[in-house]
Amino acid sequence: MPKKIKYFAGAGVAVIASVFIFASVYSGAVYASDYARSMIIRAFSLYGSPDATVSVISAANFKKCIKTFSSLPRGMTHFAGVIFYRAPQNMSVHDFSEQTIELTEYYRIYEMEQSLAGINRITGNIINAGELVIVKDAAPPFVPDNRANRAAAIPYVRGVYFTGDSAGSSRFLEKLPVLKAAGINAIVFDVKDITGVVHTGSSVEQVKKFNLNRHGAIDNLPKLIRECRRNGMYVIARIAVFRDHLLYESDPLCRIKSRSTGGEWNPGEREKWCDPTSSRVQEYNISLACELADYGVDEVQFDYIRFPTVGDQDDAAYAWSSGKMEKTAAVAAFLKNAHQRLRAKNCFLSIDIFGVVAWGKNVDIEKTGQQVDLLAANCDVISPMLYPSHFNNAFDGFARPGDNPYHFVMTGCIKVRELAGKGRVIVRPWLQAFAWRVSKYNASYIAEQVKGSADGGGYGYLFWNASNKYDEVIQGMAMVPAGR
Repeated sequence: MPKKIKYFAGAGVAVIASVFIFASVYSGAVYASDYARSMIIRAFSLYGSPDATVSVISAANFKKCIKTFSSLPRGMTHFAGVIFYRAPQNMSVHDFSEQTIELTEYYRIYEMEQSLAGINRITGNIINAGELVIVKDAAPPFVPDNRANRAAAIPYVRGVYFTGDSAGSSRFLEKLPVLKAAGINAIVFDVKDITGVVHTGSSVEQVKKFNLNRHGAIDNLPKLIRECRRNGMYVIARIAVFRDHLLYESDPLCRIKSRSTGGEWNPGEREKWCDPTSSRVQEYNISLACELADYGVDEVQFDYIRFPTVGDQDDAAYAWSSGKMEKTAAVAAFLKNAHQRLRAKNCFLSIDIFGVVAWGKNVDIEKTGQQVDLLAANCDVISPMLYPSHFNNAFDGFARPGDNPYHFVMTGCIKVRELAGKGRVIVRPWLQAFAWRVSKYNASYIAEQVKGSADGGGYGYLFWNASNKYDEVIQGMAMVPAGR
C-alpha cells in the first residue's frame, strides 16, 4: 500500500510539473506569435484584421526590464523576496544599508536599518565578519529599466518643484497620486541646490573625494524615478551649477580669485560662487548631470548657469580654462558641452534664467552672461523665472508687478521666444506659487499665470514654492481646462 501511494504521489507530481512546464512554454510561444503577428499588422496597416486573438503591441510602449540581482556583491544571494548576506568583513549597518538599498523596496535608509535591527541579531550597529544578515522586502527580480522608459519627446509639462529633502521623504511618494489627480504631470527635484549638498548616492569623483553628499536625502533614486513614472510623472533633476557653497568650501581650486590680493574673491560674502570658467568646476557639474542621465531621469535642469552679480566685479579674476572670452560665450560653451554629452545619453537639458533677462537689457546680459539666443542654441528648454513679485516696483509701468501676474508671465514668454528665435527651443516658464509681495495670492492667481503662459506661447510651466506647499496650485489647476 505505501508503495502504491508513493507511486501515485510521484505520478501526480510529474503530471502537475508537466502541466506547469507546458503552460509556461505555451504562453511564451503564444506571446512570441502574437508579437510577430502584431509586427506584420503594424507594418502593413492591417489593423482591421478580424482575428480578435491578436494583441496589437507597440514596440515604443514596451517596458524593458532589468534583472535586479544579476550582479551581486560577494557574499550576497537573493531568494524569494529575501536578500541573504554573509559579511566578508566587519562593516556598519549604515554602510551596508547605503550600499544595498537600491536592491530593496525601502525608500529611506533609516527604515531599512530599523528593519535589519528587528529581524537580525546585530549589536552595536556593526555587522561582524561571517555574520549572516537577512534583508526582507527585496525589490522584484525584474524592474523597469528607467533609461528605457524615459520620454521620447518633451511633453507639455505641468510641473511642481521639490527640494532634495522633500523628495527624499517617504511622504513625497504619498503626494504623487494627489498631484496626478490635480493634473500635474512632472516633478522637478533638487539633486544639488545652492548649498552644494548632493542629495543622491553619487559616484562622481569630487562627491566621493570631498563627501559632498554627506547630508543627502534621496536614498533610493531608482525607486523615486520608478514611482514618479508609475504616477505618470515626467522626471526632471535640478542642479544648481556655479553657485555651490559646499564645493567652494571643500575645494579652494574651484573658487574665483581676487585680482588685487591673489586670494579668494569676495571673502565673507553670503553667496559662495565657484568659477564658471574653470574646467574643474564645469566638468564636475557635467559629470553629475551625466550620472543622472544614466539613472534614467527624463531631463536635467541647470540653474545658476551664470556669473555672480554680487561683489566687486572688477576684482574678480577668472581661470578662463578655455581661453579668455566674453561671459556670454563662456556660458554658451559650457552649455554646448553639457548638451552634447546629455544628448548622447538620450536625456534632455533645460536651463533656468532670470526673468528680467527676457527684457533683453544689456546690463543684465553682461553681468550674468545669459544671452538668450546663445543659450537657446545649446539646450532643449529655457525656463525664465517669471515670478511677478521679483520685478522691481514700477517695472514695465506697473506699480506693483506682483499683482499683475498675467502681464509679466505672458510678456516674458513672448520676449524669450523672440530672443531665442522662433522654433529653436521650448519656452517653459517658472510660475509663482507663493504669496510674497502679492496682495491676494489664491487659486485665481495660479490660473492667471497659467493663462499668461499659454497666451505667451509657453509650452508647459513649472510652479515654484520653496516650502513645497501647493494647495493653491491644486485648487488653481481645477480652474484651468485640461490643465492648460
